[in-house]
Amino acid sequence: MEAEIPLFDFHTHRLDAPPGRAVVSLPREIVACPGLFRPRSGVLYSVGLHPWWTGEDDERLWEGVAVLARHPQVSAIGECGFDRLRGDSARQTAIFIRHVRLSEELRLPITVHCVRAFDLLLAARKTLSPTLPWTVHGFRGKPALARQLLAAGLDLSFGPLFNAESVRLCPTTRLHIETDDTTASLESVREAIIRAKNHVLPQ
Repeated sequence: MEAEIPLFDFHTHRLDAPPGRAVVSLPREIVACPGLFRPRSGVLYSVGLHPWWTGEDDERLWEGVAVLARHPQVSAIGECGFDRLRGDSARQTAIFIRHVRLSEELRLPITVHCVRAFDLLLAARKTLSPTLPWTVHGFRGKPALARQLLAAGLDLSFGPLFNAESVRLCPTTRLHIETDDTTASLESVREAIIRAKNHVLPQ
């Protein structure tokens, strides 16, 4: 089982992440001012307009996303998506559709942020019929939701906090691991995921 889960950080906010071991999500200040972007050799990045940022000078931020997404070291669009705890759902939906169009144009997968809005995500998936992968990052949901998302064609990425049953039912080929914005080590996240996959209870 261990060999089937690569030691690769699918989504992190650590700008010092080691080359070839992570996809680093670019912060708002760089999205707002693409000229500040100083990519490190061998490091992969993702860029998107986080749903928390909608309503905060959307158009200028979107211009930054559109510019940075074309950089050769940018390997994914996002994180982007929906969050009913922060911001307007209609605006978030409109911005997410832009991300999907950019994803399809540039042939880059999408990293999805979704909080209490999986109905909006699934509706967008059905309406837009994307051809590139979408992955819900930091997934903590219960097995019923995991099954629904997997059936709709989305992949799942798990961080330090997760539902063990959801991890077990997720095919390893569609499972990712991440540190997100935590201080957890990627090694500890991977070990916990492997233990969950193997039904090993924590000590």
